[in-house]
Amino acid sequence: MELTGPAAALATLVGPPPAPAPAVDWAAVEAWLEVPLPADYKAVFSAYGPVEIGDPAGVRVRLLGPCVSSDGRFDYGSWLVETHRHSAIRPRMFTREQREFLPREGGLLVFGETSSGDQLFWDTSVSKDPDEWPVVLLTTRVAAHVDEPWVAYEVPLLELLSAAIRGGVPNPGEPGGLLGPLGREVRVFEPLARAGSWAPPAPGVHADARQHAALTRGEGLEAVLALVPPPLTPYVGEGSWEEVFERIGTRLPADFIQLSERYGAGIWSWWLRLPAPLDPQPNGLAAEVGWMLDGYRRLRSGHPDGMPLPTWPEPGGFLPFTSTIDGDQVGWCTEGDPDEWRVAVYPRHSEPGPPLPGNFTQTLLNWLRGGRGDGEAFRGLPRNRDPLDVMFFQPHTPSPDPS
Repeated sequence: MELTGPAAALATLVGPPPAPAPAVDWAAVEAWLEVPLPADYKAVFSAYGPVEIGDPAGVRVRLLGPCVSSDGRFDYGSWLVETHRHSAIRPRMFTREQREFLPREGGLLVFGETSSGDQLFWDTSVSKDPDEWPVVLLTTRVAAHVDEPWVAYEVPLLELLSAAIRGGVPNPGEPGGLLGPLGREVRVFEPLARAGSWAPPAPGVHADARQHAALTRGEGLEAVLALVPPPLTPYVGEGSWEEVFERIGTRLPADFIQLSERYGAGIWSWWLRLPAPLDPQPNGLAAEVGWMLDGYRRLRSGHPDGMPLPTWPEPGGFLPFTSTIDGDQVGWCTEGDPDEWRVAVYPRHSEPGPPLPGNFTQTLLNWLRGGRGDGEAFRGLPRNRDPLDVMFFQPHTPSPDPS
């Protein structure tokens, strides 16, 4: 295929498309969005499809758009709705600047992301002409060291990509404060390899209907996945479960393993943390279990009446594996086979209750649906608004090795 216009301009920077792109009915997409889209984006996505631009060992920019992954994990409509919802929730703890998102008039419209997990939007409030929409970035690293999560670039997509490739553009969330310089390489974004065409939902069918249904229907991992879509590229670490089991001294419940593999490291609704399950480093699961066990053992030796469960590996002992931002320890009561273990929680600011009735996945699902577990262990989410507006999973994305 001979490239022309914006696609040809991108090819001069990164080379030709690495694979055929999924077909897109742009008129149907724009009718569903109720706004036109920039011509450079439509031309580039029509030629390249969902791709990553940049050095595989460094930060990359991902162009995403109307398509469906071959395994069903990515659906453009659901991704757009969830990203807008998540991006409205995420900055609230860190800035007074609140942004609007489509379908609100003049709202931001997502079109991509970086490999560090930052989101890329157009600011549709600037002009009625989509070709004049400037790019805005929302960095996910606000919790660590960034005071202001929004970066306004004031240039359209292709101009931004060119600047990021040639020398880099500001992004305080990245090491060195720059997004780029991006390597002059382009490749298919692996989770969307062999992606198919996307058909907009029928009139009156909302892209998040499956999520709302999961608030009351379904059980286990499938219900959690429907309620809070997992990241396409979860960070799990480079070790193996057998290495984790050896370090901890036991096999772990299958439901926890399956959930950890789908979501990886991250935090649920800025409250419940999950460590990287297979990372052998200090921020990985095995290391987390080790230092939490040491802490619990010391606390119990001084306050045995307030901590009735023995310590793993004693029979029925408490095996902590994570915590909340309030300092509550979450683990298992290790009675019987690992798949029979119940969740136990030691709240920092109250007395512990008995182990909860279900496994970790079911306990998490109950909390997401607004349940309180034993009344203290997992806080109920606010009930005066759409529950989906206060729940999300923020994946942890390790910074690229600067060496």
